[in-house]
Amino acid sequence: MVISKPVILGGQFNFRILTNKLSKIEYAKVKAHLWMHMLNDGQKPKKWLKPSGRGTRVNFDKIHSKEDYEKGLSELEIYLNEINEEFGLAYKLNKE
Repeated sequence: MVISKPVILGGQFNFRILTNKLSKIEYAKVKAHLWMHMLNDGQKPKKWLKPSGRGTRVNFDKIHSKEDYEKGLSELEIYLNEINEEFGLAYKLNKE
């Protein structure tokens, strides 16, 4: 019998810094930064759950291809456009 190495398909994080005690703009800024770090670490957020006093849980899928990464960037860009409009920010992705 051949035993293969387990493959991580996804999981869940709890970001304790993203609590419901943050202002809406601070929450949005931190979420954007965490989202980019997740993508760069090979994790694509699938669902952001409601924030609580203990943080925000995020379900994620493991990125297995360049297409998965590009899709994650597109989703982040949509979020950045939303928060830019809502809060008057100028966040953008630098794709080099």
